[in-house]
Amino acid sequence: MKRVRLAFLWHMHQPPYRDAETGEFLMPWVRLHATRAYYDMAWILERHPGVRCTVNFTPILLEQLEEYVAGRAQDRFLDLTVRPAADLAPEERQTILRSFFMVDWDTNIKPLPRYWDLLQKRGRDLRSVDVARQAALFSDAELTDLQVLFNLAWMGFGAEADEPVVAALRQKGRDFGRADLDALLDAQRRILADIVPRWRRLSERGQVELSATPYYHPILPLLCDTDTARRALPGLPLPPRFAHPEDARWHVREAMASHERRFGRAPAGMWPAEGSVSPEALEILSSEGVRWAASDEGVLLHSLPSDAGRLRSLYRPWRFSAGNGGDLPMLFRDRALSDVIGFTYARTPPREAVKDFLSHVGAVGDAWASDGQRGPATVGVFLDGENAWEHYPQSGREFLDGLYGALEASERIETVTMSEATLHAEGPAVPRIHSGSWIESSYRIWIGHGEDRQAWTALGRAREALAQAEASGGLPPERLAQARRHLYAAEGSDWYWWYGEDFTTELAAEFDGLFRGHVIRAALLCGANPPPEALAPIKRAGGETTTGVEAKPLREPTLLVTPTLDGRETTYFEWEGSGLYRPGQHRGSMYGGAQAFHLLRYGFDLKALYLRLDPAESPGRSAELATQLRVVILAADRQTWVDFPIAPDGQLRPGRRRGEEVGKVAFASVAELSLPFDTLELQPGARVALCVHALRGEVEVERLPRYGFVAFTVPDPDFERIHWRV
Repeated sequence: MKRVRLAFLWHMHQPPYRDAETGEFLMPWVRLHATRAYYDMAWILERHPGVRCTVNFTPILLEQLEEYVAGRAQDRFLDLTVRPAADLAPEERQTILRSFFMVDWDTNIKPLPRYWDLLQKRGRDLRSVDVARQAALFSDAELTDLQVLFNLAWMGFGAEADEPVVAALRQKGRDFGRADLDALLDAQRRILADIVPRWRRLSERGQVELSATPYYHPILPLLCDTDTARRALPGLPLPPRFAHPEDARWHVREAMASHERRFGRAPAGMWPAEGSVSPEALEILSSEGVRWAASDEGVLLHSLPSDAGRLRSLYRPWRFSAGNGGDLPMLFRDRALSDVIGFTYARTPPREAVKDFLSHVGAVGDAWASDGQRGPATVGVFLDGENAWEHYPQSGREFLDGLYGALEASERIETVTMSEATLHAEGPAVPRIHSGSWIESSYRIWIGHGEDRQAWTALGRAREALAQAEASGGLPPERLAQARRHLYAAEGSDWYWWYGEDFTTELAAEFDGLFRGHVIRAALLCGANPPPEALAPIKRAGGETTTGVEAKPLREPTLLVTPTLDGRETTYFEWEGSGLYRPGQHRGSMYGGAQAFHLLRYGFDLKALYLRLDPAESPGRSAELATQLRVVILAADRQTWVDFPIAPDGQLRPGRRRGEEVGKVAFASVAELSLPFDTLELQPGARVALCVHALRGEVEVERLPRYGFVAFTVPDPDFERIHWRV
């Protein structure tokens, strides 16, 4: 008997990009992810029929995909692609330079020498580029190459295998003409048209279970009642109460109906947006015919008694009481196993990544059996099925091919769909589920910042205008239906994702404008004045981008520090004056949930550099996720690194560089490291950049900073006098 039942759930999602006023699609990500992730993931599964899994499509993603296939969607990036370079206005040429390098540079631009050269010509850091001046220096031929290369870089391995033009253009590399561009866009249209039929065939042959998410990907519990957010965070400031469970029910009901229209049957289960659940949300899901749901391990452990062990709790399906809807079977994601695919293995050789993943899944089965549990362990691996592959070499082909092949051949692991995984949820139903999401087991990301609260306030005012218009009965039903649809779109989670300081994007203004456009349009259709909170941009300007060499810390060092290396906060003041970096500053569209460390402090005295890393959850959990810390130092065009073991016992241990002992580390409640400047051959005044990699073996689990490096200058005796402050 196999020891593990492995349930993959790949989540495919994009928000609505259609402008509320003009109907124009502002961003191209449905179209571009289609030519990589949506196509590739089906293509690779077709070649591994022994692998079973669940793939989750949001209805709003499928709706937009249909618009492209029907020829009704024309996004701005596509408009700029089809226009001959000679016909582009100066502003359009500038927009191309800003936007047509929006793809992972290492995996998608560097392999295309012409593309890389054009990036160097434009400049890598937009903050220091005069785009108007640079645009005038680009020839029509260079812009034509850029139009082709941007769309070509978003083609995945399935497209390259099935569309000869893709491979031919990669081989050609440069000096493209209009015929090349037309041929590439024709291939793009064929790929988009084949995606839904391809997935439907995989579903009909029983290999893939297709599931859904509430229609516009809302945080369902917050639609039911925003005050629910205080269950996980009692002191959280909140906007005026928004409580419209009828809206939440519409998102679920319409998602079920739209899925049936497109795939021939309603979905058996749902992945609630961001794994967000609450008792009220589960009642709606169950009463609308949803037969399974899923969330994160943190939600599960918060729902059970405090002494419930992780092993016995996580690796089995559960039944949760869903009120009048009855009991709802649920499975919960193994956070670490899910996140290593989403955020770690892209930087690991594929063979090593596959070996690491299978060894950890197998270890779960061994531990489950050793604990005396009946039957196989059920492991849930749920993650974004599209964004990660941009960062993998060859869009993840070698990794996915190796992973699926190894799973087909495994004697210990059986892959199953979510319906199969949740079929035998034994034991009594858990009476009440925790109200939270897969991120921090709360809803902070979507309602915890002042910008979030302003957006919810605007949404609430527009929702009140709709209720008043419906009650008055003076407006045509079709007009109210239009207003309602704009409000449903504004209830999606994506707008609130980009508000606040946790995540950054070069397109923050566009996301802000899309949200406010829906709110304003809904109010106007109801005959009401637009909410004042939506009339000006909600998103503050000036957010940092992640394209520079240096990561901006929360705080620069201001005092010399000499901490006691004991792995504890010996005194409150020992790290006073150090620099501070928090990874949450520089996240993009994805969130690395399984963090080993959530805070990096860095400082120095005249003899040594000191680092302190604070565990994200507990020292024991950090040691489960990572076995060593690698400190990488860049200075004077030299790179060196020192490896430190992770053992949370408070013992002082040496670091090692090329077999020699360098520096010390102690880890108890925090990890504290020292690196003498003389052994690193660093003199006062030298400019230094550093980053820290948390590794499990040679597999990178985490990087601090997430992008770039923290930079500092080796101090001299005048450091404190220069940085003195009251």
